[in-house]
Amino acid sequence: GQRADLKRLGEEELSSSYGEFRHYLTERTIYNKRQRAAGKDALDWPLCLTSSSMSETRRQELSKEKMVSKLLYSIQAFTYSCCSESSDCRRLLRSKPVDTSSIYSKFGVGKAVIENNLLLLPRAELSVDGGFQPFDGRLGKTRYMGLALMAAASPVAKEIVQLCIPFPSSSDSSQSDSVFDFDADDDSRTKRAPVAYPLLCSHILTHTAGALIAVTGCARMDEGNCSTDEVVDDCRKFISLGLVARIVQVLLTGLMSWKEEQIDVVLRSMRQEMIDDTKQEECSWRQSCLDLLRIIYGREGEKAFPETANSDANLIQSQISKGIDAAKEAAVLFLLDVAVIVQILIPNIFSDTAVHPDNCSSDLEKMKRLMELIRMESIHDMIQSNLVQQVIKSWYVKATEKHSSQLLPSPAINYETWPVMRDQRSNTINDEIPPHCSPLLGYPTSTSPVAFDPASCRITCLPKSYTDLYAQLSALCPDNDQIALCLICGSVLNAGGKGECTKHASKCGGGAGVFFLVQECVGLIMHGTKAAYVPSIFVDSHGETPQYRGRPLNLDPRRWNLLQDMWCSHSVREKVISERSTTRQVIIPNYY
Repeated sequence: GQRADLKRLGEEELSSSYGEFRHYLTERTIYNKRQRAAGKDALDWPLCLTSSSMSETRRQELSKEKMVSKLLYSIQAFTYSCCSESSDCRRLLRSKPVDTSSIYSKFGVGKAVIENNLLLLPRAELSVDGGFQPFDGRLGKTRYMGLALMAAASPVAKEIVQLCIPFPSSSDSSQSDSVFDFDADDDSRTKRAPVAYPLLCSHILTHTAGALIAVTGCARMDEGNCSTDEVVDDCRKFISLGLVARIVQVLLTGLMSWKEEQIDVVLRSMRQEMIDDTKQEECSWRQSCLDLLRIIYGREGEKAFPETANSDANLIQSQISKGIDAAKEAAVLFLLDVAVIVQILIPNIFSDTAVHPDNCSSDLEKMKRLMELIRMESIHDMIQSNLVQQVIKSWYVKATEKHSSQLLPSPAINYETWPVMRDQRSNTINDEIPPHCSPLLGYPTSTSPVAFDPASCRITCLPKSYTDLYAQLSALCPDNDQIALCLICGSVLNAGGKGECTKHASKCGGGAGVFFLVQECVGLIMHGTKAAYVPSIFVDSHGETPQYRGRPLNLDPRRWNLLQDMWCSHSVREKVISERSTTRQVIIPNYY
């Protein structure tokens, strides 16, 4: 992964942020930069951490730390693969195909319920590998990777669980919550990067999947000593904690700029003003969200903050309300994804649970149905436990505290997650898009509780009329004679041979990009530095794109769906190779 990222992003950009689960690369880069500045030779990790000799014990512990970090990085890839395949399957099912059986067979899905959002894998046959065999299809085959991760995680299950779903330290005297047994004298003077980000600053689904893999891996290693019911019960508890963490993460996004005392005053006011005539479920949900925030910001027993001095009360209340609404959808998406992952790790886990195929009219109904499927307690019942409250407080402290031993500050608490999540959303996004426009291939439009920070030139949806698109982009970039539109995120770029599309694709799509060249009225796909033309997505009434345009051109649903299938199935690279091998048009590398 590092070599591919280095080639794609370049050393300078990659070294500024290696991402989560690559702490050893971050430390090596920072410490070797200091070594070179002092006129010394660069050293490999972990020798770069200290100027003195390193004991063999500490060297072994650091080696173990690196191994766990790489394992967590593989768990992240597994989680992304599960989300990606699930998202593509849901997208195809929501297009209301005539034959759903071919989609089920392609992905290895038994059936889909709750508006084709909940994917249920087929029941495993006891006659094959004792019921533990991998499933068929694109989604089912991810179990091969899951089995490998379970086997690798079993010896270090304790460390993985504490890194993924951390619990507060039982020792008050210890200043470090490291799960690795370092000699305190050896490690006290060395600033370190975290092996894993604080839970609320990370992708919580990945952390939850890590805990599930550790639990199921231990069970497979100790087969016979651990009952299936115990494993399933442990998995449910980690899913419950992951759900609570995801809701808290969404609620906190956007509140970090205000003081805790100000937020506490607003929370007390909102609890007192709860409207009694609202729907019971909605009222209970809002109450649970406010209780979660009160666990974090509550100031019982301390001097109250004067309400008259809180001039931002209305802004804080508005942000909390947005967070409560956004947390509903985020919780549903979390449960949908974790339900797929736990089925891959534990076949037949839902075989004895009846799932009603009826459609749900609201996110709260979906959440209730999903929690019943996993047999979870309600959010209100979960947070009554003193232990759970202590765990939530410790997550918040870890996400906001600053230590002199930290090599880099922790990332901010952020609601945004992988762009693949957009396709898992219900039709609510389409309701926000004007009828004369179509949603883009990639990112959500405005469902985040915090306003999206747009680029200097960007559109949020694709006009179905070529004339409207041309006029809109010309107004955005009047001095640009060659415009390229990123169909993933809507960024407007210069296609005049400066390589802007190549640079943008490396950030937006991991090196893969899908663009529309406005003046040429042709599609452009690229992977790395190689690019190829594809037919225009805008056609006339005859289904053609004439060279000399005089007839009105409109978005062709069939061609648009082909691009969408190519993007969602990760087929951009294969398409670029195929098109370049069959065309006489040669695009110079890095031209666009």
